[in-house]
Amino acid sequence: MIFNQRNINIAFDALIENKFRSGLTALGIIFGVAAVITMLAIGNGAQQQIIEQIEQVGAKNIIIRPKSIGNVEEEDNVTKKYSPKLSVNDVKSIQKILPCIEKLSPFVTYETAAIANGKRKNCNLVGVSANYFSIYNLKLDKGVIFSELQEKKSDAVCLIGANLATKLFAGKNPIGKTIKTSRLQLSIIGIIAPGGQIGESLQNIGMNNYNDEIFVPINTALRRYKDRARITAKSLISKNNDDEEAPQKVEIGVTDQIEKIIIGITNTDYMHESVDILYRLLLRRHNGVEDFEIVIPEQILQQKKQTDDIFNILLGVIAAISLLVGGIGIMNIMLASVLERIKEIGLRMAIGAKKQDIKEQFVYEAGLISLFGGIIGILLGIFLSYLAEWITGTPTIISSWSVIISFFVSAFIGIIFGYVPAKKAAEQDPVHSLRHN
Repeated sequence: MIFNQRNINIAFDALIENKFRSGLTALGIIFGVAAVITMLAIGNGAQQQIIEQIEQVGAKNIIIRPKSIGNVEEEDNVTKKYSPKLSVNDVKSIQKILPCIEKLSPFVTYETAAIANGKRKNCNLVGVSANYFSIYNLKLDKGVIFSELQEKKSDAVCLIGANLATKLFAGKNPIGKTIKTSRLQLSIIGIIAPGGQIGESLQNIGMNNYNDEIFVPINTALRRYKDRARITAKSLISKNNDDEEAPQKVEIGVTDQIEKIIIGITNTDYMHESVDILYRLLLRRHNGVEDFEIVIPEQILQQKKQTDDIFNILLGVIAAISLLVGGIGIMNIMLASVLERIKEIGLRMAIGAKKQDIKEQFVYEAGLISLFGGIIGILLGIFLSYLAEWITGTPTIISSWSVIISFFVSAFIGIIFGYVPAKKAAEQDPVHSLRHN
């Protein structure tokens, strides 16, 4: 179809003359385009979050954590196997045997309270090695990470999260200051840069909400604070109220000395072989008791990404249906417009307009409605995207290609769905149209 400036002007004048009807016709396209842009912005934001989580957690990491299975017993109720549970010795064995380790860190955490400057804040005390911070790409806002020597000597030093630093040392530099916990006094040597909130899926695979935590060397945590694997006579013996001379043994399950072992391997190509080696090593060390589980964050995040992909496809389908409904709305109202304007059509044809001119006029009308509706829809979609981000706190990303596609699709829909009314208008009999009341 060759663009005819005169027919375009006639179509534009007709839209101006019938503003209310044109506005109603454009509503479907406006909300359809807005839905497409908003849905894609939400989907892109979700995808970006997945990418950031993968970068934060590390696709090359393996997490080993305890698994509760109860006692493994024989028929005569005598315990068949004993497991020493997850411990620092497991960490040492893994370091010796697994060939493709890049970085490794044990992990243990305790609930405590931090006191400084007359202020008290409940938090977690976390014992890790210095490698933990590079494994999870944690950056420092101030100070330094504790050294291997400080870890070996169990020095009473710590790093604290940004939120904790703000709450306890508002307006002051915490570096070099002392922070008290329920069992330790620690010297602050570093502040971890603030990061986003950690979701449950990341907590399951080794990440913690480090903004409100105290990090100490693993040996400091086990030797100076608490070692769950250390069983004393006092914990095994309780006094009988009736007979103080008769001690009673208390049934105590052996707890895991550490909560996680985080392993960063050199290459993801070695992931499955590494998991197999770790499984066989730990099963042997734990006397055949499978009281541990090995988690690969990459797999968990990939499953989450697949779920988000399905969600994005669903959003895209909904948005496409919105555009389709908008197109059908244009076609229906334009068909009604043809019936209303039969006399106008007959008059134009009587003074020399060809069928092609009538067809072009109505196609241009539908196209212009879609075009202006698309522009308004783009602006509305951008506004709704930012509104959704402000309300939910979830980032939205508006891509230029989604705006371009929405613009051209809206114009295309106007032409396609405007063709049927235009064809119907062009096929009107001029004599019958002039007599139409």
